[in-house]
Amino acid sequence: LISHTIQKRSYSEQKQEPQYQSASDKLFADAAREEAEEAAVAKKVSRASILEQQHQNWTGDESMQDAVLRMLVDKYKPLRSGVIQSAEQKMKRAPPTVRATSVSSSSSFTVPLQPKSGSWANEPLLPSSVSHRPWHTTYKSPSHETGSIKIAQLPPPIYARAAGTKTTDERLLKKERDERKRVMEAGRLNQAKESTLDYRLGIKRRPGGRQSAMLNPTSEKGWASLVEDRIEKARAAGTFSNIKGRGQPITRTHEEYNPFIAREEFLMNRIVQRNGAAPPWVEVQGELETAIQSFREILRQSWIRRAIRILSMSHVGAPLDKIGLSEIKALRDPEWEKREESYHDTAIEEVNSLVRKYNGMAPYAVRRPYYMRTVEVESVYERCAEDIKQALIER
Repeated sequence: LISHTIQKRSYSEQKQEPQYQSASDKLFADAAREEAEEAAVAKKVSRASILEQQHQNWTGDESMQDAVLRMLVDKYKPLRSGVIQSAEQKMKRAPPTVRATSVSSSSSFTVPLQPKSGSWANEPLLPSSVSHRPWHTTYKSPSHETGSIKIAQLPPPIYARAAGTKTTDERLLKKERDERKRVMEAGRLNQAKESTLDYRLGIKRRPGGRQSAMLNPTSEKGWASLVEDRIEKARAAGTFSNIKGRGQPITRTHEEYNPFIAREEFLMNRIVQRNGAAPPWVEVQGELETAIQSFREILRQSWIRRAIRILSMSHVGAPLDKIGLSEIKALRDPEWEKREESYHDTAIEEVNSLVRKYNGMAPYAVRRPYYMRTVEVESVYERCAEDIKQALIER
């Protein structure tokens, strides 16, 4: 009986299981069943867990998607959702509430929220009395209101403390001192401003030390009259007689007629030149000129003394004025050059450093080449011949 029952159950289970034609069909069916189970589980997952899986912790760097979304939201603001209502519709949906307040301590009444007759036009807004007249009404300002012109209640005037009275309140004393100090500083500033304007306008003080009244025109015609009056007074006082260049032709420069220089650039350069200012490379150019002139002057004086000594020792007993200019130019002293070589190299290096600085700041068209010791020494032989000849004649 037991074996018969087991055989019957196994037969029923085999009958319930689907029949597959091949093993691949069985694999595909299992895969489809697993996907369906995963989809059913995913539907049950909460929104919070999905967001937690999608979003990562803040690392300090904004992702490209978030940056693009933020820029789009900033550029195109999202539209308001819901139905747009007017102010009247909002008032009808949520009418304001009115609280009952007491007018005086003797009588109080409650403001009804709805009219008794159905319309406020037929209802008195305030309780009326037959014997009441408008001039019987008195207004009492609320306790939280301060003195104001709106409620016809002005604050009491603040009188200055009498000179004889003294107060021991440190706060009041400090407040008064600060107020006096602030008034004095404002007065000094105003006086300094007025004095500066008077000096610019040429207003002089009166003999008693008081200044003349300050004119303040309020129209264009008034200002024109004031300017003309000032000009006439200055002309009568001889102020225009001491102007630089008076009675002389206006000095012209070739830059004024240069078509390649704009008018505003020319005017700006002239203002800079008159005030003694110059571009940075022009100032470095002056330093360079001073340095090279100093070096050449020291080199010239040193060679003149050396050449006179050599010629005097080589022409003992012979007249020095008979020495020719060609002989002086052909004179060379290798010993002097070797002894002065270190100084010459140091001086040339300093000059070349200024040249390097100047070329880095100056325009390309006015840049200078570097200086060489041999070229400077050879040039001094040619330049000093006349001076050496004159010194020999004087001896």
